[in-house]
Amino acid sequence: MSQARFGEVDSEAALESEHLVLEPLLPHHAARTFALWQDDRLYTFTPVEPPTELRSLEARYRKLTTRRSPDGTEAWLNWLARERVSGEYIAHIQVTVAPDSSGRLGYFTFVPYWRRGYAYEGCQAVIRWLIEQGVEKLVAEVDTRNVASIRLIEKLGFRRVAYVPHAGCIRGVESDDYRYALTASSMRRGSDV
Repeated sequence: MSQARFGEVDSEAALESEHLVLEPLLPHHAARTFALWQDDRLYTFTPVEPPTELRSLEARYRKLTTRRSPDGTEAWLNWLARERVSGEYIAHIQVTVAPDSSGRLGYFTFVPYWRRGYAYEGCQAVIRWLIEQGVEKLVAEVDTRNVASIRLIEKLGFRRVAYVPHAGCIRGVESDDYRYALTASSMRRGSDV
């Protein structure tokens, strides 16, 4: 992806999969998702804290809707995945795209929707779209204790490339990460993505 192409990434793109509609994140989504962010189980393997009030979540969403880092060098792509039939919001998927055609993938699946295949389906849709946009490589970092996320990222075709000791501190406990990578060529070769 050239610098010019990078600037053309459609950060407002809505995506679809068999069971999901992925809507670009907007401030009005805060009211619909605030309660979902309150479950402490979401934060077992991440140093993020739940929003304390609706206003703070709206402010965070507003910041992310700029779709760019403050220095303008990265695209901030954020979607809320909504279940097509029920209309319920089930996940937040985010990718930070750098000018060198690489991206960092992150995701949260809201607790009521765990272990239903939604994270896989949503991430698959995002990865396919990123390939079309010219992203050449994706990376993801996963806490070594997060077995469900490790299974998901490996099912998506990512390969473990590094062990990162002392990657962070989560609720007073030092944590380690695995770094995973997925290249565009392996994405194109793979049949699942």
